[in-house]
Amino acid sequence: MSSIQQLQGTLNQLSGQLAAAEQSGSMEDAMLIAGQLGQLQTELQNAQSGLGAEASDSARQELVNCRILLHGMMNAVEAIRARAAEQYRQVLGENKAAFEQMADAAKQSVYPEAYQYRQVFQQMAEVSQQLRQWDGSMLDMGYQMERGAQTGGSLNGAVPIEETTMDTHDGWTI
Repeated sequence: MSSIQQLQGTLNQLSGQLAAAEQSGSMEDAMLIAGQLGQLQTELQNAQSGLGAEASDSARQELVNCRILLHGMMNAVEAIRARAAEQYRQVLGENKAAFEQMADAAKQSVYPEAYQYRQVFQQMAEVSQQLRQWDGSMLDMGYQMERGAQTGGSLNGAVPIEETTMDTHDGWTI
């Protein structure tokens, strides 16, 4: 089994779990899945390092399939994020402004449910950004595979996929 096939298998599994969490509305499941996404980083790096100059059409198609799965995951993450934001607002109601002025410990003790929704929202923001970065990395891999197939050259010029940390948000507010 190729490294891209392994990546596709992992994406299939996580995509199914994420879709189930979205359907059930389980914020706990969503947080657990977010924690499992770290394994994708390693598998993506393995897939990139395992590519040779003669990347086959089937390997390129597998990579396209991985990106399709990734886009489905992005949609599920955004749906979970939107649900968390809605529930956060609903729980707090007119107390939202006061809640946002509180210290973190006070938020957790006075409004534990709202605090949990906010945590889910923030975690899903990080997951969303990570998924977008992986999508870009896969797009780059596909380009390098295509370029290598056209020139008969190696993929040594491929941009390495690096582990990143998420410290920015994409403009969402709750």
